[in-house]
Amino acid sequence: MAGVNVDGGLLRESPKWVTETLASTPIRWLRIHTLPTRSLDQKGPGGLSYLDAIEQVCRSGLNIVTPIDVGYTEVVGSVPRAGLDAFIEESYGYSSKAARLIAETASRYNVEAVFGIENEIDMKSWIMQSLPGIAWRESSEAWISFALDSSLKYQRLNNILRGVKDSVPAARTMVNVSAEDAEDLLGLLRRRPRDLPAQRGALETFSDKMVDWKVELAHVKERLDVDLVGVDTYPNYFLKFPIMGQDTANKVAQAAAISGKPIFNPEFGYSTYRSILERFSAGLLLKPSASRMQVEFFRNTLASIETSQSVGTFPWLLMTQTDRVEVPRQESYFGLFQMHGRAVRKQPAFDYYVDWLQRRDGKK
Repeated sequence: MAGVNVDGGLLRESPKWVTETLASTPIRWLRIHTLPTRSLDQKGPGGLSYLDAIEQVCRSGLNIVTPIDVGYTEVVGSVPRAGLDAFIEESYGYSSKAARLIAETASRYNVEAVFGIENEIDMKSWIMQSLPGIAWRESSEAWISFALDSSLKYQRLNNILRGVKDSVPAARTMVNVSAEDAEDLLGLLRRRPRDLPAQRGALETFSDKMVDWKVELAHVKERLDVDLVGVDTYPNYFLKFPIMGQDTANKVAQAAAISGKPIFNPEFGYSTYRSILERFSAGLLLKPSASRMQVEFFRNTLASIETSQSVGTFPWLLMTQTDRVEVPRQESYFGLFQMHGRAVRKQPAFDYYVDWLQRRDGKK
């Protein structure tokens, strides 16, 4: 599954650009995220709907992966705390309808549609993405309730999964976890021997629930019946340095051992955003340019993936708009193509990824 991620809004605006950009590459899969699956027929300024854009992608021969009814505000709207029960129940119907429409479109062109049932389902991600100032999920109270009460969260996720399976019984399904934990965030400074017993306090146990993706993955195994498990890696999201990615294969192996499922990498990326202070300090310390550091992250990550049993690679993200205000600001700079106004600049990491795919295919 050689792929790349693309934002649903960009795809609706520029499906021809997307397909033409990928036509001469080994990339045969497109993961469309985020995609407003409750409003697939909503037309953009150019007169195309999301479903129209998906049809153009499928016609070009690209297979697709897409999360269904993902809980971002742009997909499901603002969820009031008092409306949680109704929201959980209605998820089945929205999921069933969206999966059917997408699968019918894919089948007309003999390509595959794989359906995801959530994104970053661990407690840490859900709470962070619900905070005021970020607000990827609204309202905060509703989504924090899902994060803290796993029975509610998995009840909704299973409703979405059931909607997919009832509409498209043969479809493959997936779920993904954000595979960053305290060890990553602290720069791999923790070195406590793993083979010695340690007394664990309540705070450390809660910390595991908050930031240890392996704990959440064990819950996934117990509560969700999916075909694929995705491991998302964004080491040094804010710090940028040292350039990491070398431990991706280890995370793939850990995920496979815990879940017992085929593992792939549906999201991994490196933001080229630099604040004024970061640009100043990079100059003083003679660090490489942000684009070169992005390439180095891809080199580390892809070399690690190559030694793993990962069944798919999907960098985040095909294109971003650097003049578009995002929270946090890093989000606007993950693109392998970066647009500012009408100018589009291809990042060297895109060519590196394409070359890596070609080398890998040549070895088979």
